[in-house]
Amino acid sequence: MKLDMEHLSAHILPWNIYKKIGLRFAFIFFILFIVLLDWSVNPVFEYFYYEGNLAGFLDGVISWVGNNLFHISYTIISPYDGQHKDRTYIYLLYFTMAAIAVIGTIAWSVLDRKRTNYETLYYWLTVIIRYYLAFTLFLFALEKFFKMQFPDLGLYTLTEPVGNLTPMSLAWAFFGYSYGYNIFIGIAESAALLLLFRRTMIVGALLTLGTLLNVIMVNFNYDVHAKMYPTALFVMTFFLLLPFLNRLLIFFFTHQATSLPPIQAPVFTKRWVQISKSVVKFLFIGFSLIFLVKNYFGYKHRNEDREISKAQSGISGVFDVKSFVVDKDTLSSENPLRWNQIVIGGKRERIRLQGDSIAYMFVSVESKELLMFPSQKHLSINEQLIFSEYGYDESTYLKVDSILIARQVLSPFQFEVSDSTVLKLSGKIKNDSVFITAKRRLLEIKDFRLIKNGFHWVTE
Repeated sequence: MKLDMEHLSAHILPWNIYKKIGLRFAFIFFILFIVLLDWSVNPVFEYFYYEGNLAGFLDGVISWVGNNLFHISYTIISPYDGQHKDRTYIYLLYFTMAAIAVIGTIAWSVLDRKRTNYETLYYWLTVIIRYYLAFTLFLFALEKFFKMQFPDLGLYTLTEPVGNLTPMSLAWAFFGYSYGYNIFIGIAESAALLLLFRRTMIVGALLTLGTLLNVIMVNFNYDVHAKMYPTALFVMTFFLLLPFLNRLLIFFFTHQATSLPPIQAPVFTKRWVQISKSVVKFLFIGFSLIFLVKNYFGYKHRNEDREISKAQSGISGVFDVKSFVVDKDTLSSENPLRWNQIVIGGKRERIRLQGDSIAYMFVSVESKELLMFPSQKHLSINEQLIFSEYGYDESTYLKVDSILIARQVLSPFQFEVSDSTVLKLSGKIKNDSVFITAKRRLLEIKDFRLIKNGFHWVTE
């Protein structure tokens, strides 16, 4: 099996040194980005990340870079599956990947200085980037179609004063209100599937650039926790369009005729190989899309089952705290340690304290348990310490909650609901025994003006 590149090479001019250096850097950096930063998109990379101890190795490298080069003294929190938060870890990882790419580019340029062009390597790099972008954007589209990223407005958001919302929470409420708008965004993100085919790559890249620019504007202007990630995807998409910039400028801004030919692919000499390549490509795309959609149906059903279970158990709702007893001492409503309200149900479950202070919780209907923690950051730091100590294997995941409880990071409470309106909790905060009684408010999501307003063709 050989590639017929002789006819193609005869029409290729030697690359200048800047183009060759740029290709070398882009190849190293983009491959590192896909493998090390966004491994969760690919099940194979995810396996190596955890089972192959890549997570532990990366933690060690990033910690060394942070501690020794940037003199960071606080705990550097690594991301978990599918997370793109702009944490210190992520910025250090970008720095590390860029440094490796620079060093690799210098070494590559010295060792391979006689090569005249990288047409074949460039083609395969564009294939990797096209498939990565297509499936990544389609994953985000499924988040919209299945209402996972921007869930329906829950009781916490609907009862929270607008002035107390963070900019990101305000944006999430805006997007979460309308399923129709989620469908529209999902269709726009699904346009990235056009990148899978060379003939539609340019139009797919142009549409994807517009979609990602919108994401970047939202994330930067609403302080969304993932700013660098869509920016990186935008750069990768722009990279695909670089060879066509002059033609695109002519097409959009002059009256001259021009063409936008697809990237030239290597041609296999044997016909059966060409046919097999096409069959494998379509099978891979079809299987991947079916696999992703099937997974999201599963995620959706599990989330719905959890919410149904909470509603049936009577635990879902807004509960005003009537009594808060710590070691037999009843705290007044002015005490900053006292809980004032418990909101259970939906994606955002919170405990309201004094003013705009809140605490967080996990609720398990099966074990009738509520685990409270005061801060997301505090929880993440302690989880990081546990994984650094015990490793990233499955046994650590199974016992992480019990370790957090033992270290008094999570405060455990057992709960019961009586008369479908009274919630009673008993548990511990640090070393103190706590007993809480709360009463459900008569609130229904459908009764809020924002929800029942509906759509109007005519507005007088």
